[in-house]
This record gives sequence, C-alpha cells and structure tokens, in this order.
Amino acid sequence: MKRKRLVLLSEWANQRGISYTTAYRMAKRGEIPTEQVGRFSFVVEEVEVPEGKGVALTFFTHAGGAGKTSLARDLGYELASRGYKVLLIDMDPQANLTDWLGFTEVEPEETALFLYEKGILPEPKGVMPNLYLIPAEVSLAKAEVVLSREPHTAFALRGALEELRGEYDFIFVDSLPSLGTLAASAALSGDGLVVPVELSRKGVQALTVVLEAASGYANALRKMRVWQGPSFVRLFVPNHMESAGRAREAHEVLEEIAEKWRVPIAPPLARRPAAYREAQARNVPVQLTEYSEVREELKGVAEKLLEVVLPVQEVAK
Repeated sequence: MKRKRLVLLSEWANQRGISYTTAYRMAKRGEIPTEQVGRFSFVVEEVEVPEGKGVALTFFTHAGGAGKTSLARDLGYELASRGYKVLLIDMDPQANLTDWLGFTEVEPEETALFLYEKGILPEPKGVMPNLYLIPAEVSLAKAEVVLSREPHTAFALRGALEELRGEYDFIFVDSLPSLGTLAASAALSGDGLVVPVELSRKGVQALTVVLEAASGYANALRKMRVWQGPSFVRLFVPNHMESAGRAREAHEVLEEIAEKWRVPIAPPLARRPAAYREAQARNVPVQLTEYSEVREELKGVAEKLLEVVLPVQEVAK
C-alpha cells in the first residue's frame, strides 16, 4: 500500500547534497511536494508500506519518570513519518500524552472510558499525517470502578483493538504508571509490552516488578490461546543515558536482565531535558525541536522496534 512519508526539508536537502536554501526555494516554486507541520517543512514522498498489520504494543512501566509517554509519542511520530499509519491511545487519566500533543479540551466520551461504560471505542482524532490519537482526561479514572465491579471488562480494549488491526499498521497504548486494573487492561490489549528503563539503580531495580507483572499477563493470555512467545516484554528502551559511570553500570545490569529474560534492547536515549521541555511546551514530538541528535537516536530505537515486531522484508525504510 502506498502512503505518505514525511522527510524534513533540511534532511531531504542533505541527502541530495544541496543547500537548505536551494531546497526551500524549490519548495516555494512548487517543484517538490511539501507539507507544513508546526514550524517545520516536510517533503512528501510516496512509499510502499505493509498493509493493515495492526501490531498493538503497550508502553508500560509502573515507575514514573522513565519516559514512557514521551517514548510512545515520539516513536509514534517516527513511524508515522515513514508512512506507517499509527494510532496512539492515551490510557492515563493524567492525560500527559493528550496534552503534549496539543489536545486540551477533551470530553469523557472521547476517551476510552466510553469503551468501558458503553462498549464503544471513540473515533480517533487526527494529529498529523498518518498519526491519530484517542485522548484521555481525568474522568478516565472512573474506568477503575467499572473494572473492579465488572472484571470481565479487562479484555474490552483488546477486543476493540482486534477490530482496528486492519486499519492501522501500529497501535501504541500508553498505560498509566500503575499495576492496577486499568493498567492491566492496557497491558492485556495487544501483542506485548515496550518497557522504557531509566538508567539508574532505581530504574533497573523496578524491572523486577514489571517482569513479574508481564509474566502474569502472558500466562492469562496463553490460557486464552491468544499469546505465545518467549517474553511478553518485546523491547527494553534504555532512557536517560549519561556519560557518568552509574548510567553505564545500570546499562550493563540491564543487558544481563535482558539476556536472562530473552528481551531485545534498543539503543539508549541520552538525557536531554531541554529538548523534551521544548517539545512539551510546543506540543510536538521531540523530533520537531532543534535538537538533531535526538532525531538520530529515535531512528535507531524505531529500527530496533521494527526489527523485533516485523519480518525484515516488511520494514519500510
């Protein structure tokens, strides 16, 4: 299937060995198709991508500050810019993903609460080409009450996503940082977990609880004959990498854990607080800030994710 791929105008110019000024003039004259997203100009190209694979992954950890929500946002954008059709689902009543993408006026019936109360998943909102969002707001916390009263609804999100797999290439569920019933429903909704890991002693120690929870979720799905595999955690993403020895030591421990549990590890993301503050202030993915280094890092993480979840011949470059 042919879809739009968005390439930053500056990157497009570099790939062809021409100056940005020349590329900008070409765009102004209509010699190349471009599209504006925020402050940035993108060249629009058509690419062949796999049709309707519908890989559903939950970004999951019970520990706050690991970068879970920003990772879901930025990987969603990265894949969307390559031509994949991506749906983001905000399952956190704090609604950081929703807010960071610029949606501030959200009604309860526009959130996943509508699924738990009425059995209907709301219509997604368009964010930018190929990227869509089912937002959250504080009333989503009421879903915990529904889940405690009607435990069978824990699989409601999974059932709803089965119907969407033919419409999207990737579905990213941003879970709340918890091990409660709503987080469990988010974790059970797809094909496994993407776990960001803060590279600190505390961040690595938190993995014990995450891995135990993941094993429980996998066992529940195996009993239903809807999951099989070596680990329900599909990918570790090391975050907040620093040159300090403690971060390197934490990364070494993470590698040992990953080998034991047979979980792939993505390339690490460096600690860049200024870049992420700017992204949140401007309601854009971090790749649309002026920090080019983070764009390259996220490309590496995306490549590893695609390697893990798609056969090599189906990966759109």
